[in-house]
Amino acid sequence: MAGDELDELRRKIDKLNEEIMIKLKERVAISMRIGEVKSRTGRPIEDPEREARVIEAVGEQARRYGMDEEGVKRIFREIIRLCREAQMKG
Repeated sequence: MAGDELDELRRKIDKLNEEIMIKLKERVAISMRIGEVKSRTGRPIEDPEREARVIEAVGEQARRYGMDEEGVKRIFREIIRLCREAQMKG
């Protein structure tokens, strides 16, 4: 039935959401370590050039995978903001 198929697809989405969360947590943890290194070496937390390179790279990846480039860039800008805030709190 369509309801069973829908339920199964939603379970798959839920599993993917959890996998994304695990990777996001890992990214934040690595970013916090980067923040510690920056703090020890007197470097600023914000690195606009690096952030621009990351955004450009994910835009290229989005195009390669046939995804909405601007949508992916928006998502990664938020991820970068989340990681930067974690570094500042770290």
